[in-house]
Amino acid sequence: MTEAALEQHVMAARREHVIPGREIHLQDMRGYRFCEVGLISSADEETAIANIWNTTGACDPTPELFDALDADAVAREHSALGVWLNPVRHSLFDRLDVWDVGDDRTFSGMPGTWMSVAGADDITKATAQGSYEPRYVYRNSTVTFNRGTEVYLLVEPDGEVFIMQSFSRHVEPTLSEDNLRHLAGRLDLPEGWGFRAEMLDQDLEVSSSRDNRAHVLHDNLDNAYQGSDVGRAFSPPFLADSLR
Repeated sequence: MTEAALEQHVMAARREHVIPGREIHLQDMRGYRFCEVGLISSADEETAIANIWNTTGACDPTPELFDALDADAVAREHSALGVWLNPVRHSLFDRLDVWDVGDDRTFSGMPGTWMSVAGADDITKATAQGSYEPRYVYRNSTVTFNRGTEVYLLVEPDGEVFIMQSFSRHVEPTLSEDNLRHLAGRLDLPEGWGFRAEMLDQDLEVSSSRDNRAHVLHDNLDNAYQGSDVGRAFSPPFLADSLR
C-alpha cells in the first residue's frame, strides 16, 4: 500500500470511529495491565488496515480472559476480514494521555476502546516476535515517564532509540520490572543493535501528537517499544541525543 493510500484509509477510519471531545487521561499507570484487539478491514490484502481497540480504562484483562478470545469468532462477530490480537502486557510509563478516542466494543465479553489504526501489514510486521522491524501506528497520544524512573532502551545502528512502553509475560512468564534491566542476554538483537537501562533525571514525554504517528516495534519476548523517530517523539530530546 502506498503511503498516500494508507493515509486515506487512516483518515476514513478516524472519521468513522473517533468521538469528538472524547479523551483519556490517566495517572499511576506503571504496572497497569491491558491488551488490544485489531479488526482488519478492506477490499484486499494490499489496502487492509487494522482498527485497534485497547482495554485501558474499559476492563482488567486477565490472561485467562485474553486466552479465551478466538480470532475467528471475533472476526465473525464484528464482520472483519481478520483479527490481530496483542496479548496482555504491563505499562512501564507513569501517565497516559490520549486525545483521539473512539467508540467502545466488546469482544467475546471483553470490552475495549478504539485508540489507534495501522496498516494491517505494518502492525503484523512491527509486532512479529524477533523481527525488530519498526513500523508506524496512527494514534494521538502521549505517555510520560516520571523523573527517577528506570527505562529500558533499544538503540538502532543509525541512532534511533526505542523506549520500552510495556512488557509482556506471554512469551516469558518470569518477566517483571525487577529483572528487565538484565534483558540484554535474553534478546535476539539484530547486528549492531544495543540494549541498556537508564535512570531518568527528569520527566520524559514520548508522543505521537506531532503527526499522529508512533514508530513501534516488539522484541523477541513480545515487549513493546516506541521510537524517538529522529527525536520528534521524545520531549525533552536529551535521551535520544545522549545515546547516539
